[in-house]
Amino acid sequence: MRKFRILIVCPDPQGLALLTSMLKSLGHMIEEASTDRGAVRLMERSPMDLVLASVDPGESEALELLSHVRRKYSDVPVILMFPRAHPDRAKEALRLGAMAVLKYPVPAAELRAAVLQALEQCEPRPTADAAGANFGAHAAGYGLRPQALVATAHVQHPAPQPQAGSASGLLAMPMPLPASLASPGYSGGLSQPAPEIGDAPSPLLGTAGAPSLASVAPRNPELITTDPALCQVIELAATLASVSAPVLIAGEPGTGKSLIAQVLHDGGGPADRPFIVLRASDLEEPDMETDGEEPVARRAVPAITEWARKLDAARGGTLFIEEVGALPPEIQLQLQRELQYRDIEAAAGHGRHRGNPAVRFIVSSSENLPAAVEQGRFRPELYHRISSLCLMVPPLRLRGTDIELLADHFRARFAHEFHKDVVGLARDALEALQKHDWPGNVRELQGVIQRAVSRCTSPRITSNHLMPILNLQRQSRAAAGAPRPHLPMGIRPLKEALEEPEKRIIIQALQAFNWNRQETARVLDINRTTLYKKMKKYGLLVDEPIWAS
Repeated sequence: MRKFRILIVCPDPQGLALLTSMLKSLGHMIEEASTDRGAVRLMERSPMDLVLASVDPGESEALELLSHVRRKYSDVPVILMFPRAHPDRAKEALRLGAMAVLKYPVPAAELRAAVLQALEQCEPRPTADAAGANFGAHAAGYGLRPQALVATAHVQHPAPQPQAGSASGLLAMPMPLPASLASPGYSGGLSQPAPEIGDAPSPLLGTAGAPSLASVAPRNPELITTDPALCQVIELAATLASVSAPVLIAGEPGTGKSLIAQVLHDGGGPADRPFIVLRASDLEEPDMETDGEEPVARRAVPAITEWARKLDAARGGTLFIEEVGALPPEIQLQLQRELQYRDIEAAAGHGRHRGNPAVRFIVSSSENLPAAVEQGRFRPELYHRISSLCLMVPPLRLRGTDIELLADHFRARFAHEFHKDVVGLARDALEALQKHDWPGNVRELQGVIQRAVSRCTSPRITSNHLMPILNLQRQSRAAAGAPRPHLPMGIRPLKEALEEPEKRIIIQALQAFNWNRQETARVLDINRTTLYKKMKKYGLLVDEPIWAS
């Protein structure tokens, strides 16, 4: 009888012990994890044949472990256990590829029967090296044909499903983005101490600190990874580089979407082609200030002018639009028209504007665009045009040993920049980094290591250098998301309480002077800029255009 490895994931220590005792009689090897993070680490160290996880269906990240396993280990069956009934989440779990969804606590006989049925489908697993060596086979696990670059109808674990985690891959049709793009992440620690790194060069890093994937993206030394999901994204980006269709790069903030965009650009033609970046924040409405009698824009370029300037600069190259969901409505319309005109002229057999060089559009987003469409903040026609090809960048918390590799890479960079003899990271420092959930992803890790190197006075970064930085970030996030304290009836925050009488006074003054802003500002003893901002804040700019949907 072949012995299988079964991974049991349960946050309750007593429940974990109970589940283990129920299955030990089957004679298989049992591994235990109390968190999703610990389960991911165990699966990276040794292959598993079955994952049995108890999750709370009410949590937004309840199916993130399922999505991660289906994405990285497509042949490993997953059985979920819900402590309470949740039909919608159960249907979603089955759609994402769960073998079964059981009610927890589950009778021992029913649990053993489900486990035995799942193990009957297990086949001998390939080694980890063989599984990660062939990108083509890995893409086939997603239901992809690398030659045609389209998704087949036999995908058993589609990557971009709501609340399914940060999956990776290429889509051939518009599909919803995962809700986990904004998920708070995992928490948990290492079950075994990590080794110290930094003294010897890593075999995964080249002379410049770049991984072996530098041949795919030679201009992006920051793309340091051994994660199969991110490797597939890089490979698909290199393949899509020669395609003129727009590509959407989705992922949490700080995951490196701009680096993937650079890969798409670099492989698409001559090196001297322009690569222009347009940030949605560059197109925000300008503040108003006084210049003579009327408030005017504070020397800010209008959104439509900035759009036209960037578009012209990108002719013959790539225009990379960061956070496309935050584009103003008029710029969304301009982008949609550009894509429509290009398709029409391509169908007619001639280039953009008959000789005017075409622009390759690459866009990124860290928000749920389908939700923005439903809320009326994003044009549905534009979404369908830009989401036909979508690359999902996984978050740092799901990238295994990449945290250690990136930490050492940043350590080397900032040690050189600050002229410090910091040669590596101590074991306790690596453990502290692994326990952090990294909501800011690679960008946050870079900032943490930069500050740690700046305050380090020893050859190695230790947890004493890191913990004050990590704790401060946790406290800042907790304070930002802390609920407003309960106040007795009738008592409100002072700023909020003062807004109502201020608005009433402004309305009375405007009515008294027939909405003449100059006279109203004079009587209220405020300048015209302040009056304009307050009128805008309270929705009193009645002479501004009103847009109807």
